[in-house]
Amino acid sequence: MARKTAEAKASKYSGLDTWNKKGEIKEGDTLEGYYIDREEFNTKFGDMVVYIIEKNDGQLIKVTGQADIKGKFEDIPRGAHVWIEFKGLTETKNGAMKTYQIDYDDEDIKADVVAEVKAEDIPF
Repeated sequence: MARKTAEAKASKYSGLDTWNKKGEIKEGDTLEGYYIDREEFNTKFGDMVVYIIEKNDGQLIKVTGQADIKGKFEDIPRGAHVWIEFKGLTETKNGAMKTYQIDYDDEDIKADVVAEVKAEDIPF
């Protein structure tokens, strides 16, 4: 057995712009497109999730999975048409939290995305 050094791999989505960047998103900002993928990884701040949305013009964009977003995306099937609106900040016992309204159409599915889903991604 030969000793090897493990190298950190960049995310396949690392070059994409982030829609909900801290300090850049304003109340009422919206994003529409198809939910293409999600990616989980570790950061110095803990586990992180990003959701990849394909806009109507074909551009891919990341959406950082903050608490409100992660909870809502649990019910959204990959490939579904989504509409995301930043509603602003809501006070919680732990401080201010960004809140979003997320609507989706599970009948308007991008077929080529569903075909890419692996068997281990199906929850049963």
